[in-house]
Amino acid sequence: MTAHGVGDGELRRRYAQVFDDVAEEYDRERRGYPDELIDAACLAGRLGAGDRVVEVGCGTGLLTSALLARGLSVEAVDPGANMIRVAARRVGEGEEVHVRFHHGRFEEVSLADAAFAAVFSATAFHWIEPEVGWARAAGLLAPGGVLALLQHCDMWDASTVDDWRALHGRLVKVAPEIAARWPEIREADTILDGAAARSDNISAVWSWIGRHELTVPEAARLFGDVRIEVVPIHTERTGDQLNAYLRTTSLYRRLEPHQRPALEAENRAVAERAGGVIRSSELAVLVTGRRV
Repeated sequence: MTAHGVGDGELRRRYAQVFDDVAEEYDRERRGYPDELIDAACLAGRLGAGDRVVEVGCGTGLLTSALLARGLSVEAVDPGANMIRVAARRVGEGEEVHVRFHHGRFEEVSLADAAFAAVFSATAFHWIEPEVGWARAAGLLAPGGVLALLQHCDMWDASTVDDWRALHGRLVKVAPEIAARWPEIREADTILDGAAARSDNISAVWSWIGRHELTVPEAARLFGDVRIEVVPIHTERTGDQLNAYLRTTSLYRRLEPHQRPALEAENRAVAERAGGVIRSSELAVLVTGRRV
């Protein structure tokens, strides 16, 4: 089960520390995004080599490296110094590496207005103050520029739903106060139909997909031509692998110290009962909107 989408508000102001302390682990355990979604974002933005883009919450550079590989010039923003250090190591150095890292919050870093062909963000935009983030992204874009948001979300699948429910049951056992607010898993059609019904406001689409509280009415007049593309992903992890991933999530930070080893033990038990691996199904999601 993924770890975002429940109670992020109380973590938003200190999210740099949530992940920066585990930057190396984050880099090992988090996966990037399918090439077809990144290519679709570049196509939506009519992006070509040399175009200037902003990346919000670059983390350890998974998306940064993919954007650089497509010839883009990237202004990468992240509040975590360790995250930026790992990202810089990932992308390397040299005249051909067109990236500049900005250590700070997206809401506050200095970037030129109306100067960028696209603003990208992968599994990070829900950490930005919604009253600021949507307008700031729009302000950075040249007319017709594209905001491209990526994330993973849990998806109901007959082959994996039993494992999801088993994990959720163990979360209920260890941290019932968190589990009580954890949303039920949804089918892909439900996710897509709900997104399409909200497509007049990109912030409402993003909130629906990620189960965040990010809807801002103003976003409806800032961005149009909202589009959604998805790629299904099926994953198998051992109990230890799941726990290594868990330790890089905001869910882990919500747990009390005594709950963390207890949940890890429960996850290992689920894996053992499932034959050694836990199976999960997700949608990798791209949402794009064009600056009006």
